[in-house]
Amino acid sequence: MNLERAALMLMPMHLHVDAAGRVLSAGSTLQRMVGPVRDFDAAFEAVGPVAGASLAQLAAAERVFLRNRADPGQVLRGRAIALADGGLVFNLGLGIGLVEAIRNHELTDRDFAPSDLAMEFLFLHEANNAMMDELSQANLRLEEARRRAEAQAFTDPLTGLSNRRGLQLSFEALRQGTLHAAPGHFALVAMDLDRFKELNDSRGHAVGDAMLCEVAARLRGITRSCDTIARTGGDEFVLLLPGIADPAALEQLGRRIVRRIEAPARIAGAVSRISASLGVAISSRYARIDWSRMESDADAALYRAKREGEGLIRIAPGDHAEAGRGSSGA
Repeated sequence: MNLERAALMLMPMHLHVDAAGRVLSAGSTLQRMVGPVRDFDAAFEAVGPVAGASLAQLAAAERVFLRNRADPGQVLRGRAIALADGGLVFNLGLGIGLVEAIRNHELTDRDFAPSDLAMEFLFLHEANNAMMDELSQANLRLEEARRRAEAQAFTDPLTGLSNRRGLQLSFEALRQGTLHAAPGHFALVAMDLDRFKELNDSRGHAVGDAMLCEVAARLRGITRSCDTIARTGGDEFVLLLPGIADPAALEQLGRRIVRRIEAPARIAGAVSRISASLGVAISSRYARIDWSRMESDADAALYRAKREGEGLIRIAPGDHAEAGRGSSGA
């Protein structure tokens, strides 16, 4: 075996052509990729900086770029060396098409010269992809954990309603106009259960907890998706109702809530009954929206309702005392 032949065998991506462009030999890997090659011009097209170059010009170029005519998406790059007989020897590589070519043609380490770092680059590429996939999955897991932790931070664990922090978050969203709800003013309703302590003391905390969950379900059934329902204490609830500022409508809704809460509930094999009292603060009755002021006024109206009886609704006067004179009970 002469030196030239040995050199060509060590170049699995070589292409040997004579002066007329006839292919004399091609490396084993190149043949796997482009198939049998007999004529240079029929198989390849010079592109990029050497587009349209002759064989002699390709030999003088620092880099050659050859597009596989049978697979136009595949561009090989390398060097060409002129031989004494006018022929050329190309030593080609895969360039940026390395990963795709290896996958499409099922190439392995044996398809490259021992000195070729193609497989090492592939391993690095695959390792990088694996690392990025793992980072992406880790980020998704962290995001999911963050969402769960955030939901838990703003949710009452017993009833699944909002807690005080969740209620405050909804108020801030409403105030900033980011809550998907009816525009305009809103109502803040403080609700306390009547006769709940007696139920809790007589039948136990498990029954009391079940009743709280029943109340939560009934409130969900009577309110809108844009409303926020929060459990802020043992048997204390707060409703944030966007877009509702009419006292008559709020009293009507309050009476519906009381009737729903007063309906008998079968818990642990026995029927239990409770009621509810409500205090309402309406944002349109205030010159400036202040959460603490409205919450305090709604609580004061609630305490007034509880002092006056059971299952009553009272509306806070806000900044104008005469605004509350029409309030009535249920």
